[in-house]
Amino acid sequence: MTLQTRTVKYDNGLGDVIYTKYPQSRSIRVFVTSQGQVKVTLPLFGSYQEAERFLFSVGGSIIAKRKEILERAKAQRESGALSSYEINKLAHKILPQRTRQMYELMTNKVKIRDSRGNIVEDPFRYNRIAIKNNSSNWGSCSTKRNINLNMNLVRLPEELMDYVIAHELCHLVYPNHSDRFHTLLNAITDGKEKTLAARLRRIKL
Repeated sequence: MTLQTRTVKYDNGLGDVIYTKYPQSRSIRVFVTSQGQVKVTLPLFGSYQEAERFLFSVGGSIIAKRKEILERAKAQRESGALSSYEINKLAHKILPQRTRQMYELMTNKVKIRDSRGNIVEDPFRYNRIAIKNNSSNWGSCSTKRNINLNMNLVRLPEELMDYVIAHELCHLVYPNHSDRFHTLLNAITDGKEKTLAARLRRIKL
């Protein structure tokens, strides 16, 4: 099924807003991507006018969040000149919030079903996020649904940072590298899992 999308340009600090209708959506949601792009998702038979009214009702906080993300993105681009202490500080500011945004995006984008065909409630739920200066991996997760992220993720291109976070969130559903895990991660990354994984492998920790 082709998704129904509409892009509207606003001059009030929201920028170009993308409205997308998802068959799985049950309500209207607004979020800001790591690139500062405002996106609105709504049910398949929802009204764009209603979605716009909802966006305007929360517009103040969205504009503030977009500004913060754009400022963080600028800091990321300059992070190559930062000390280890400064990178760690930046990581504690960026990674927990971005993980939450990826959690919300993934929860809205896909539905996980169990062996009986029932929808699994809150499959990407996580408990605690730990940020470390790890020299062996970019991220990991535990059986207690805790996620560990490498602070140096903030030095990666944003698409790769998001890929690592999505990888760990997918492990909360499938704690292995089975075909189902890769199918899920590929769906989350819009078919780019292998490309992103190859790019990440070329970057030395």
